[in-house]
Amino acid sequence: MKYISNLNISQNTPSVVTLGNFDGIHLGHRKLIETVKTVSKDKNYQSIVFSFYPHPQTVLQKAQSLKMIFSRSEKKHRLEQMGIDVYIEYPFTKEFADVSAEEFVEEILIKQLKTKVIVIGSNNKFGRKQQGNVQFLKEREKEWGLTVIEITPVLYQGEVVSSTRVRAELAKGNINKVNELLKVPYIIMGKVLEGKKLGNTLGFPTANIATQEDRLYPPNGVYITRTKWKDQYYNSVTNIGYNPTVNGKNKVIETYIIDFDENLYNQEVEIEFYQWIRSEQKFSNFEELTKQVRKDVDLAKSYFADF
Repeated sequence: MKYISNLNISQNTPSVVTLGNFDGIHLGHRKLIETVKTVSKDKNYQSIVFSFYPHPQTVLQKAQSLKMIFSRSEKKHRLEQMGIDVYIEYPFTKEFADVSAEEFVEEILIKQLKTKVIVIGSNNKFGRKQQGNVQFLKEREKEWGLTVIEITPVLYQGEVVSSTRVRAELAKGNINKVNELLKVPYIIMGKVLEGKKLGNTLGFPTANIATQEDRLYPPNGVYITRTKWKDQYYNSVTNIGYNPTVNGKNKVIETYIIDFDENLYNQEVEIEFYQWIRSEQKFSNFEELTKQVRKDVDLAKSYFADF
């Protein structure tokens, strides 16, 4: 997959494009992207996902504290897994927000991306004052030589699937529901840092990943997970929180990989979340903490025995 995160987006071949923020890449996003892939294969066009960074709502100060479901690298990773040819993460600024819908389509989509087909959600709006939408595009199909494919919202259990809905479930720690809305397991990716080695002392060495300010995480607590390293999956238990037993001050993601004995410092890992076990808690001594961690690990082993 070709990844572009600057203004140099010009392409040489006709393309099928979908537009959006794609935070989380949930069931609704997947319907858009799979349609792009199907049409591009049928027409022998290039498949393009056109997104933005930073999130428009933060630039326009409509949601200053908006937390993302996935980091930029995680979103890129998911799109690459889906087999998209080109992923554009276009720089979003106040100046760009003032570009009219006509200019966006003519100068960027048609002139630079050689767009022939636009796959767009029914509720997608773009351009200055959000004047661009499905109707706007369909009225100009002949003029611009475009084919517009409208994708209606995806429903799950009677409700529209949206990034807002995923965020709400994630914030409550409903990992099972989040995974259903995403279709694939919720993930956290990152480079393993050297920690305090408390896990080593307890006999449960952990791989630690730093948290990111603009990223939404599940509630502090312990989760059943799988950790991917070098294309191999290992059963694991992950704690998100502050290590209250040792009065930790920084939020961290710590993963104990079951029956694993490799040094992962400075290695990239991918953690898949499957089920919440318990809230983070402060223990009166290391012995109590060790007993509880053993119980957590046993729960994970039982879970994966039926996986």
